[in-house]
Amino acid sequence: MNTSALFFILLGFWVFTLQNKINHLEKIVNGLRDKKRYESIEEESISMTEEIEDEVNEVFIDTVPSKVEEATSSVETFKQTYSEPTPQEPSKLVSFITDYFTGGNLLVRIGGVVLFFGLAFLVKYAAEHSIISIEMRLGSVAVAAIALIIVGWRLRDREGAYGQILQGLGVAMLYLVIYGASKFYELLALDVAFALMFAVVILGSILAVVENALPLALFAMAGGFLVPILTSSGDGSHVVLFSYYVLLNFGLFTVAWYRSWRLLNIVGFIFTFVIATAWGVLRYQPELFNTTEPFLILFFLMYLSISILFTIKHPFEPKNLVDGTLVFGLPVVAFPLQVSLVKVFEYGEAYSAVVLGTLYGLLFQVLKNKERTELLSQSFLALAVVFYTIAIPYIFDADVSAALWSLESAAIIWVSLKQHKVYARYFGEALLFLSIAVYPDSVSSYGISWAEYMGYIIVIVASLLASYLLDKDKKQLSVLELFVPKVFLGLSLLLWFTGTAEQFMRFEILYDNAMLFSLILGAALLFVVSQWLNWKMLVQMLQGYLIFGVLLFFLNSLHIIHPFEGTGAVAWSIFVMLGYLFLYQFDKAWQYIKQIHILTLWFIVMVLMLELRYHAVALDMGQSIIAIAVVTAPLIFSPLLLFPKDYGAWLERYRKNYQLVGIGGLVLVLMLWELKAFSIAPDFTFLRYIPVFNPLDAVQILGFVVATYWLYRNSDTFVQEVKVQLIGLLSFMVILFMTVVFARAIYMFREVDYTFVSLWQDIYFQTGISILWSVIAIVLMLLSKRYKNRLLWLAGFGLLILVVLKLFFVELASSGTIERIISFIVVGSLLLLIGYFVPLPPNEEKELE
Repeated sequence: MNTSALFFILLGFWVFTLQNKINHLEKIVNGLRDKKRYESIEEESISMTEEIEDEVNEVFIDTVPSKVEEATSSVETFKQTYSEPTPQEPSKLVSFITDYFTGGNLLVRIGGVVLFFGLAFLVKYAAEHSIISIEMRLGSVAVAAIALIIVGWRLRDREGAYGQILQGLGVAMLYLVIYGASKFYELLALDVAFALMFAVVILGSILAVVENALPLALFAMAGGFLVPILTSSGDGSHVVLFSYYVLLNFGLFTVAWYRSWRLLNIVGFIFTFVIATAWGVLRYQPELFNTTEPFLILFFLMYLSISILFTIKHPFEPKNLVDGTLVFGLPVVAFPLQVSLVKVFEYGEAYSAVVLGTLYGLLFQVLKNKERTELLSQSFLALAVVFYTIAIPYIFDADVSAALWSLESAAIIWVSLKQHKVYARYFGEALLFLSIAVYPDSVSSYGISWAEYMGYIIVIVASLLASYLLDKDKKQLSVLELFVPKVFLGLSLLLWFTGTAEQFMRFEILYDNAMLFSLILGAALLFVVSQWLNWKMLVQMLQGYLIFGVLLFFLNSLHIIHPFEGTGAVAWSIFVMLGYLFLYQFDKAWQYIKQIHILTLWFIVMVLMLELRYHAVALDMGQSIIAIAVVTAPLIFSPLLLFPKDYGAWLERYRKNYQLVGIGGLVLVLMLWELKAFSIAPDFTFLRYIPVFNPLDAVQILGFVVATYWLYRNSDTFVQEVKVQLIGLLSFMVILFMTVVFARAIYMFREVDYTFVSLWQDIYFQTGISILWSVIAIVLMLLSKRYKNRLLWLAGFGLLILVVLKLFFVELASSGTIERIISFIVVGSLLLLIGYFVPLPPNEEKELE
């Protein structure tokens, strides 16, 4: 996996974030100054307003309105004038370029630039066309350059930096002469040329330092860098070129020792590395390593020293001023060049990164205890961490690198939280996200062996540790960062299931329930961690244990025949027991403890319902027994939880919750099952069918008993209106059940198909339900008189109306049959009977209990 570009982007990220921190410190002083200025203007505005108001009060009453309007206008104008925000100052580089061509002696400045380029072109032209002797040409230029330096020195105090510009032009011309004499005409030996250029560098640096003249230094330095570019013919030795630049940068280093000129440092840095990069892209070959690497190292050390000198030597506030562009820009530019040089060597990139990390680490140790260099030392520490991080993938494979990154990131987060380092924390978080993303991808192509699984464990532990550290010190986190601990915790769980489940799949006996065993083991380990660290966020997260298990249950049901297949019985048993351990241990800690109790109950019943159904189907016991098997679990659990009046010390506080909501859910399941069971015909092969006294009818009756008892036990919980509705719904289902029992008897004894159409067309069924419904109606109406409840009477009356309508619309069509005749006679007699005992609904004295 090629991650070089990623590392450079990572390094660039640090440049951006830490540079922002440095810029923030620089803006503090400007902000305080602007605040003071604004307060002064505000005081002046208030004073002027008071004066205007005094003048208004002195004016005659008839002129007050016009004066007030005039004074108010003046005050508003003044406030608008002075309350406008101060425009943002341009950058120093832009200001310097603007001032150079707009301030001082403009003609001299422009003329100096033009003259320098003209002389440079003259030297190049003279090299290509022999007009006069070369010695004469070069000597004339040298004399002119020295004359310019002398004149400039004498005029150094003249306004507009006139003398400084002349001196800069003279220095640049000397560069031009010496470089041309040594490179093109070989009039000077290399050692002599270097000595002369070194002298020129010293001369220009001394003049700039003595006169405190940044323009002179810039002109001399820029001229020195441009000489080889303007006079280049496309050939020549890179050793000569870089040696020349070494001398120039040494002069810049000398200036930096005495003057903290940030712009000069940046100009030299840009010239040096832009030219070096261009040469490397166009000309570099691996065989040139021995003559190229020393120059890169030397340039790097020079500008590293210059960046340190800038902080140590500058006389301005604040004390921790850092040249962020040079401090962070140097490694960003130099390290890619180093990588391109050493990529042909095994571990060359790794050694380079380790050396740089060690160098920056040593600088941190040296500078960390000094007030002036505190911020600079922290910057070097950050760079040391970055380069050690970059070294890891160059030494190890991508998967190992990601694992080590995760440990490193956890350590960085720990240190940054201890030291309250915001950007270091950001870096640690970004590095951990990177390792979590890289590791699974790096091992996915060849599976997860035990070695790769250990890498998963390392990344998981690092993620958990980072999540714990960030959550523990979340007061330091920004608003957006508050989600980071939860994200790390969630990613660690995802990695756990990704790696651990595959390891369980290696064992054939655990294959089908690999994810479930991963969940159980992971939850057990997290439980231990939560108890050890007293980690509240982890404790709350464990509330999702049951939800995740239910999700796995449904996913497994797609390809597993029954829940207890293979090791399923053991796995789900352990799952439930561990869940109740959590419920006991976190009894007062979990936010949704009551809901989880109920969901656990429902889950257990659901698993048992599916398992019992599987065995009934496997034994081919018929639809009736299968239906009974399905409903056995809720029928057992409901009485067990409804009858006890005391659940014991632990569960007593949840007894009402279990008996109301928990059993309420089971009762709902029972009622839905009752509706489904109405469509099932009795098919007992080993029993003689007797209405009511058979397993299917008996179980349905038991279901209605459980529902009735549940409603009775919780009657004080419901308001009267809801209670009446529930009783009515239950009564309606009981009437349906009685009708179904009669329909099953017709099916068994008359051998009528157990379908609605067949039964409805059967004469015995029609007669029977007319009589049955009439008897039920009579019973309801008699009960209404006994309990003086109008609802019972109305319910019975409504049922009688339904019977009468059925008589006239159904039975009347076949009035000649004995069955229809019996229907009319019996129903009519019952109506006469009820009309005698309860002709009208009773006066209601009390509500239905």
